[in-house]
Amino acid sequence: MRDFFSLEGSFNKYAGFLADTLILSLLWIFFSLPVVTIGASTSALFYVATRRIANREGYISSDFWQAFKVNFKRGTIIWLLVFFVSIVIIWNMMLAIQEPEIMGAFATMILPAQVVLLVLVSFVATFAFPVTARFDMGVRETLKTCFFMAIKHLFTSVSCVALLITLVGVSLFFWEPLLFMTPGIYGMLASYLIMRVFKKYRPEMDKDPVLELQEIEQKRAEEKRRRELGLGFTAEADGNIIEEKFEEEENEEVRVEE
Repeated sequence: MRDFFSLEGSFNKYAGFLADTLILSLLWIFFSLPVVTIGASTSALFYVATRRIANREGYISSDFWQAFKVNFKRGTIIWLLVFFVSIVIIWNMMLAIQEPEIMGAFATMILPAQVVLLVLVSFVATFAFPVTARFDMGVRETLKTCFFMAIKHLFTSVSCVALLITLVGVSLFFWEPLLFMTPGIYGMLASYLIMRVFKKYRPEMDKDPVLELQEIEQKRAEEKRRRELGLGFTAEADGNIIEEKFEEEENEEVRVEE
């Protein structure tokens, strides 16, 4: 029991997680109030969440604000595209259901097609804001990348959409105060799934800070050792050791023999 309440115990760990989640949710709600900024706010949320699950410590408010500013333009454009495309699809679905005579014989075909499109848009949006938060891409390249990820990693797409629907449903129909924590909870849980996808393409992404520091120290020690041995070594050479000094000495020996 004493270990449970210690500084490194489970109680402080989970209490800290809940506090971070609540703060992250409130920041998202506040920065999303103008509505048009939802995209930038969601990108900032995923930036903080993905860093948190990788044990990248920092100040939530300052990290959120920095990510919000950096991703404001791209996040806003992507959000507006997703929003207006979704509105058009939903409008077509309503017309097909309520006034099928307007679309004539195509009404029965349009409805399932629009449902498929709406699901696809939701899958792409699932990846769009995390990709915006963690990768430096243009809007078009971001959407193409998200489409590829959404289709290839279908389980993650379905899981994230189902998670969001479940959280919103529980909040609306069972416990309304949960709405204030839904953004943060979704961001944290979805980040676990999404980061597994990201690391398939970028294995070095958000390494354990302790391991990363160990690798840096090992590299520095190796460079120092090689300098002491008189080897010309450049870290940018992708691990290839360029023994310039030894090559020059060999060339001089050849000339003497000639």
